Amino acid sequence: MDRFGFKFWLSWILWFAASFIGAAILWTFILTSVFGRIQGSELTLSWAVAVFGSWFVLLIPFMRKKEQIWKRLNDDQERAVDAWLTAMGSFIGLLVASCLFWSWRLADKIQAGDGFDPAWSKAVFGTWLFLLIPFLIWMYRKADDIMKTAMVRQGAVPPPFKTVMIPRSERLLPEALAEKLKKIPPTLPRGHVVTVLLKDGQRIPDVFVLDACEIAGVYNRNSLDFNPSQIADVELIQNERLPAYEEEKWLKIA
Repeated sequence: MDRFGFKFWLSWILWFAASFIGAAILWTFILTSVFGRIQGSELTLSWAVAVFGSWFVLLIPFMRKKEQIWKRLNDDQERAVDAWLTAMGSFIGLLVASCLFWSWRLADKIQAGDGFDPAWSKAVFGTWLFLLIPFLIWMYRKADDIMKTAMVRQGAVPPPFKTVMIPRSERLLPEALAEKLKKIPPTLPRGHVVTVLLKDGQRIPDVFVLDACEIAGVYNRNSLDFNPSQIADVELIQNERLPAYEEEKWLKIA
């Protein structure tokens, strides 16, 4: 039986309707509790933005599940969609917060007026645009990171060094070894170059550990063929013993 068949889609259709009705009931209750009555252009707009914004956020799980079912996106596109949905949710949430704050702050004035109050409009959109600045910076940096990662993975701009993709959780040092490295001055900015001693006796030299906790690269190896749980100890390599750097011998772990 297709577990994503008729019953699955019917449940999502019901969720669409129920989530919208639920958002409308919730925000009607909240606004009437605070303002007594939803009246005037400002409060009506605040209610509408809050309801449709909440509904959008509640639909995000469906939109993500749909793409995962259809498997139309690769890993880079999945990251881009997640970033876009996060940004849209944040933008809407900030607009809702700005509307509600200034509706509360200027309640007496807007409820007594007729039509949009200029002071309310300027305050709401001015505050919203100001709060958007850090999110726009975050979006730019996130988009740049996604693009660079995608280019590396897809080979559009092959780097002079090799890169392997390993989840961060699988390249973190055991806590005891991380604490040990934190007490030692770094070899390079934010990083220690160490020899890794495995529990089976193997020694793996020239391992770069970022921020005293995360394996970020290995020199003169083609793969990361060990797991941090196999590490018994690490030995710091002094600057004078570092190998002559040749970029094509560097294996980046990301």
